[in-house]
Amino acid sequence: MAVSAFELPQDKRDNKRSRLLLKALMECERGQIEVHLLNISHSGAKLDAETPPARGEAVTLIHGDLTVSGKVAWVEENRFGVAFDTSIDERFLVTRGQQHLHG
Repeated sequence: MAVSAFELPQDKRDNKRSRLLLKALMECERGQIEVHLLNISHSGAKLDAETPPARGEAVTLIHGDLTVSGKVAWVEENRFGVAFDTSIDERFLVTRGQQHLHG
């Protein structure tokens, strides 16, 4: 079975992450910051920001109709991971993000 160019190889997580590139907003202790969604699954996301929030910080990710709260699980330079408080249906974001990669 061929792997799509938009799916990451299997990793240690128990859920599939889909690559995308979308601008979004994030509410954190500093207020609202612009972030880039790099990949997403039903339980979390990998993001990039000029000044990322701190590990353990409570955040809210906002993109279109999606608003999901979570906690920053890790930070590495400008990239960071967020574990969502509740599961989401990320498929509409994946479709939108893949259109941006092609556009």
